[in-house]
Amino acid sequence: MRREVYRKAIHIASVGLPLLVWLVPRPVALAVLVPAAVLALVIDLLRLRTRGPRYLFLRRTRTLLRPRERRRLTGATYMAVAYALAVVLLPKPVAVAGMLYNGLGDASAALVGRRWGRHRTASGKSWEGAAAALAVSLLVGLLIPEVRLGAAVAGAVAASALELADLPPDDNLWVTLGGGMVVWGVGLLG
Repeated sequence: MRREVYRKAIHIASVGLPLLVWLVPRPVALAVLVPAAVLALVIDLLRLRTRGPRYLFLRRTRTLLRPRERRRLTGATYMAVAYALAVVLLPKPVAVAGMLYNGLGDASAALVGRRWGRHRTASGKSWEGAAAALAVSLLVGLLIPEVRLGAAVAGAVAASALELADLPPDDNLWVTLGGGMVVWGVGLLG
């Protein structure tokens, strides 16, 4: 559980990025998030292909990595890429919603699911964790002034369903972009 708390502390700390996106002009947000995503991707690819960087990387992060992340991109890299893509592809309030779905909703799913999850899916995730993700994501959507009620509900349901589904390559990508795109789509309709 301690390792999961440390991992999810990264998610929760990522809340500073949607706040940045909300407060600064779009070009500034892009100037921060796109290079950060590229840097994360370069570091991850370098450590996957080169022994020296792999050793240094694993020496500092081994306790935080899931076993599958040792041989593929990390969840943090997928998160950085998803956040940058959200700002590139989506309107500001929608990008912020998607980022918060991931930063807070996904974190709550993992922490509640690990601690209180009793009813597991085939992927090992829990329905209790999914309920926590839904509740937190719904609250997030409702707190963003420019997101309408129907879009907030639809986005929260989509984000929590995508987190529960555990689709490849990584849920950080799907929760952020999928949840955000549903908010945008429903917002355009309503």
